[in-house]
Amino acid sequence: MILFDFGYERAATAEEAVARLARLGDDARLLAGGTDLLPNMRAELAMPATLVSLEGIACEPPRALADGSIRIDALTRLADLERAPLIAERLPMLAAAARAVGSHQIREMGTIGGNLCQETRCLYLNQRHDYQFAPPCFKRGGECCYPFPRNKSDVCWSVHMSDVAPALIALDASLEILGAGGTRRAGIEDLFSGSGLRPLTLGPAELLRSVTVAPRPARWGWGFHKSTVRGGLEYGMSVCAVALRLEPDGRTCAEARIALGAVRERPLRSPKAESLLAGSVLDPARLTQAATAGAAEANPLPHHGFTKRHLSDNLKIYLRRTLEQALSRAREEEGAC
Repeated sequence: MILFDFGYERAATAEEAVARLARLGDDARLLAGGTDLLPNMRAELAMPATLVSLEGIACEPPRALADGSIRIDALTRLADLERAPLIAERLPMLAAAARAVGSHQIREMGTIGGNLCQETRCLYLNQRHDYQFAPPCFKRGGECCYPFPRNKSDVCWSVHMSDVAPALIALDASLEILGAGGTRRAGIEDLFSGSGLRPLTLGPAELLRSVTVAPRPARWGWGFHKSTVRGGLEYGMSVCAVALRLEPDGRTCAEARIALGAVRERPLRSPKAESLLAGSVLDPARLTQAATAGAAEANPLPHHGFTKRHLSDNLKIYLRRTLEQALSRAREEEGAC
């Protein structure tokens, strides 16, 4: 499919990219790996007048900071992230999440920043409307919603599909965001608006510069799972990411962070499930109870041919298994101490 005509500018620094965005206005978009933006341009979901390429900006490799935190440049390719020894050793859940994204070719091009900042998806939204759906949907500026006809015009139930975002939420990551007014820091959860119409909270002339993850504490374990039909080359039906910290007795949960992806307009925390775990002895019954609560709390949207009932059952099963993974790893780490 031939793309429409658009302008192309190449920035040498992040500051230059922000300045170009500010000058060009709403008709410009940033281009990193392009694995999300270019297909959306082919479907004419995104039609920027100008692309500001980040290809000319030097990308720093992941590095440990003085306080033990890990800083990851937002332009880091997902393939480099999954292969980096520092990430494999210190942030194995993030390496697993990066490995779960698409195909090897996608991971060689896609960046961690692009994966976080991707558009939401819907079977009716992500295709050309000129030959299948004549009137545009709400997100395209129209007056209808094909999968949910009763929705009001300010409601779009498209789904955020990032595999990396739930892992970073479970890891309580923070972001460095560069704008025309300088640099600001934000929690990873603050990046997502919860609206399918405009899923990100970034300003019109802002870019994601880096991701920072604090050092993991003692007696800490993680679990990650992405459900797909074929295991790869496709977006997930659900993503579960869990981080658990145990008390010195090795049985009681001191802290739990649970994040779910590919089920709503944004990646979700599960505060009810987390509260069921924190301060409790983590036996099989408690893990099952937390997984059931987390699935109900997510209230998943039916998407890409999967019914709400199917997604809820999927979350119940795989969230429990992911909790078991995290608990097992936390106990293994405790034994190694």
